[in-house]
Amino acid sequence: MAHTPPPHATLAPYAPPSLPRTLLAVGLAPLLVLLVFALVVLRVMDVDTAFACFMASAVWVAAEMHAWQRATDGYNAEYVQRHLVWRSSDTLADLAGQSATCPATREFVLRYLADDRVLRPDGPVMQ
Repeated sequence: MAHTPPPHATLAPYAPPSLPRTLLAVGLAPLLVLLVFALVVLRVMDVDTAFACFMASAVWVAAEMHAWQRATDGYNAEYVQRHLVWRSSDTLADLAGQSATCPATREFVLRYLADDRVLRPDGPVMQ
């Protein structure tokens, strides 16, 4: 029978949110811009309407990226509170070095330790 370490002897996997809407916005906005540009060149669309489409796509991407960043920052803060803040730096370094620790978790914990146990708002995120 395989030995499983107790829950306190391992780190929970670090899995930041992946928002498919953000990926959709980032992927479709350039195509929308290209389509609108082509319609302007072909004189099918008015320049004012095209400019409004460009601005709308820029706002859409910015809003989705902002939502993704807020969700990621919230996840990071919760992860630190639930799994890291109550452990010593030496314990965290040992747990991050275990072979059972996934690479994303290892990288997050090591960055957290390198920043003197301070979570930066735009901080440790591995994509």
